[in-house]
Amino acid sequence: MIIKPYVDRDERDLRRLSGRKAERQMAHYLDRHFREHKKLHVLHDVRIEHDGEVAQMDHVIVHRFGIAIVESKSVSTSVRINASDEWERQWGGRWRGMPDPILQGDRQGLVLKRLLVSRQDELLDKLLGVFQGTFWAMAQDVFAAISDDGTIQRAKRGQAPRVMKADVIPKAIEDLVASYRNDVRFLNPNLPAFAKAPRDFNENELLRIGHFLRTRSTDARAEPAVSETSGMPTRTPTHGVEPGAGPVRSTMACKRCGSTDLDAMPGRYGPYAKCRSCKTNTAVRVTCEGCGEEVRLGVGAHGFAGACEPCGRRFEVGFGAGSGA
Repeated sequence: MIIKPYVDRDERDLRRLSGRKAERQMAHYLDRHFREHKKLHVLHDVRIEHDGEVAQMDHVIVHRFGIAIVESKSVSTSVRINASDEWERQWGGRWRGMPDPILQGDRQGLVLKRLLVSRQDELLDKLLGVFQGTFWAMAQDVFAAISDDGTIQRAKRGQAPRVMKADVIPKAIEDLVASYRNDVRFLNPNLPAFAKAPRDFNENELLRIGHFLRTRSTDARAEPAVSETSGMPTRTPTHGVEPGAGPVRSTMACKRCGSTDLDAMPGRYGPYAKCRSCKTNTAVRVTCEGCGEEVRLGVGAHGFAGACEPCGRRFEVGFGAGSGA
């Protein structure tokens, strides 16, 4: 499931342009592999701030045992890792030093984990209804994605196993999750692996974590609405709507208590609003006033957003005056 889609932007700086190309390539592979997966949630271009620190991550995958971070590296020639685990990149026919992207991802992940720990009371259920769940036991793995037209040179066999070509990383993440699943088996004969097995999140916790990270990302670029079925940005047709016409806006409230203090949540069967006051879930449904078709909505920046496929009208559903919709 794609929780935060990749949104392209124009770059004039050549080095940044090549970096965005590498990120776009990795986003394509992750989206194609995981877009229909209900228990792996993908977020692109995540930037969070916590306790005076900033973490910028190219791609974040939330799975039932933790989080995988993917750092995209644009390499049109070659990178090499020497015997001391130092990185170099070939640029203009010369080798130049570069930061280790795995260590870079580890540093970003530490900020991310601290943020999640600070909000674990609202994101995680209580174990056996008594003990508050924690993020400290979750798995956190970092992958470095080298663009398709680059090569990787290693000084030692088996060195830096999480450094891979971009196209093989989705399968590597899938295999990693499968290995964790095997470790948490109740009848696992490998007791040391069972003892070190990471926290196992349930489906509701996964949705909360993914939504929380999406809403906390401070990336100011506008994002398209997300389809409730595919998780991909919806395409707005150009026919049937006057050019430049703004979206049709409406508001909603909790079906039980009438509160507008709601959270927009991506759900397995479509998005819904969760009431912060009484914890009731309210389904969101919009019918296009132009053609009568039901509009597919996704979680937007301040509520829900989507477009009518037949006629192209855009719709936004917010939560009252404070929603920003």
